[in-house]
Amino acid sequence: MRREKTHYVVFPEYFDKNLTRKDGRRLPLEQAIENPSILELKLAAQKLEYDFKIQEDAAYPRQWWNGKGLILVEKKTPKVQTLRDLSIEISTFIRPALEKQKKQLIEKAKKRRTTKRSPPKKSSKKDKQKDFRPKRRK
Repeated sequence: MRREKTHYVVFPEYFDKNLTRKDGRRLPLEQAIENPSILELKLAAQKLEYDFKIQEDAAYPRQWWNGKGLILVEKKTPKVQTLRDLSIEISTFIRPALEKQKKQLIEKAKKRRTTKRSPPKKSSKKDKQKDFRPKRRK
């Protein structure tokens, strides 16, 4: 992977509230987010109108087993300011919107379950007779 000089490399681990600074978190706990995803970073970068590229197969070197991916974000401001902007965008706009969308989908699924019940199957005389016939012995 060759890094471009015009983009910052941003891993989701930079924002993770569950990690320590030693493990790779780059922001203070007040600005950090629990379990950030590449999708949230992508939506935040789009909303802030950053030029970005996503590499889903990449992994943070300190957590090589946890391949969450990375996002290359255009260099407009210093890296720390870019991380703060992305974090604020995710926590104030992206997460609430995604949670609202999730609730709506759950409600729709519940409505479908209650309305799509099929009527009971009508049985014929032959079906009733089969139940009362004795079984043959071999």
